[in-house]
Amino acid sequence: MSENDPAEGRKRAVRAQILKGGAALAALIIIMLWLSGAFVRKVEPGAAGSKSAGSRAKPAVSTAGVERKTFPLIVEQVGTIRSRSEAKVCSHLMAQIREIRVKPGDLVQGPESGASPTVLATLDDRAVKAKLHQARSRVAALGDAILAAKANMQKADSDFRRYDNLLKNGATTAQRAQYARAQRDVAAAEVARLQSQKKQSEAALKEARVMLSYTVIDAPFSGRVVEKLLDVGDMAAPGRPLFFLDSPSQAEVHAVVSESILHYLKVGSAIEVVIDALHRRVTGKIREIVPSADTSTRTVVVKITMPASADLVNGLFARIEVACGSYHALVIPAAAVGEIGELYFADTVDAKGRVERRFIRPGKTRGGLIEVLSGLKAGEEVAVP
Repeated sequence: MSENDPAEGRKRAVRAQILKGGAALAALIIIMLWLSGAFVRKVEPGAAGSKSAGSRAKPAVSTAGVERKTFPLIVEQVGTIRSRSEAKVCSHLMAQIREIRVKPGDLVQGPESGASPTVLATLDDRAVKAKLHQARSRVAALGDAILAAKANMQKADSDFRRYDNLLKNGATTAQRAQYARAQRDVAAAEVARLQSQKKQSEAALKEARVMLSYTVIDAPFSGRVVEKLLDVGDMAAPGRPLFFLDSPSQAEVHAVVSESILHYLKVGSAIEVVIDALHRRVTGKIREIVPSADTSTRTVVVKITMPASADLVNGLFARIEVACGSYHALVIPAAAVGEIGELYFADTVDAKGRVERRFIRPGKTRGGLIEVLSGLKAGEEVAVP
């Protein structure tokens, strides 16, 4: 009896393992049947109103037809908000910046306002003032020299006339009269030379005065300081920008338009402009169509004047809407479209009241309607919740 105990124990262990495996397999089968819907009561196929559909009648739904409508064909083109008047203000001469009187965002006045233009910055003017003083002294010295030369010329002319009279009376020689004529001519030439030098010196004096005015940098027009590019102590030079100015009251859109739709645009016509950053739609007017196309992109720049607005910042992104004829599209109420994840669907209702779900590809939304690009046909009915 003791010899059979180990064998009997092994048999019990095997039976226990078999029972456990069977229970696990049975549980797995029950779960699979439950997931497949074996324990759910199924509705027999049939019409929505038949008795096999259950004792409860399907609730009535409102429907709308799939219609074909005509819409204007709008082609969007991109552009940038620019100022009609914008400038990079530079210095006319090389000098160190002594003072800057404005900062970005400041409004400035130009000479067209009728008042004194706003001073943007001043430059070191010591070298220019020295040249101005030198030119002024040169002009004064030449003025004194001309007075002396004229007095000498008058004396020489008087001597010549006296010797000429003496020659006519035979009281002097022709050689002495000729010498007096030469002295008069030399004095006259000296006066002419000094007068010419004085004109050159006066021109240099005017140039020095102009150069001195260049040490004060004024606003070229009324507008706004967008950017300050140099600081006090920096060296200003011709062609090196100090400030960037624009006129926000004269904003316009510079749009890049494809050459294929260029014939739909005319100078002076109105056009819709959308500014996404400001969530605004405005009506602009085409001011200019640049008569040159980009050979690499086959596009043309169109300039559109915008209504004056202080928040139209230079560089904002804008879109223009170009009307290019019309097109036909199927539409349904927007409320009839459902969404599952990234999929869109609509429930169609046939003549017998049966509902079928269709996946669709929606297009643009137009008020309470939405375009359907695929998935439905004209004349079908869709359920509207």
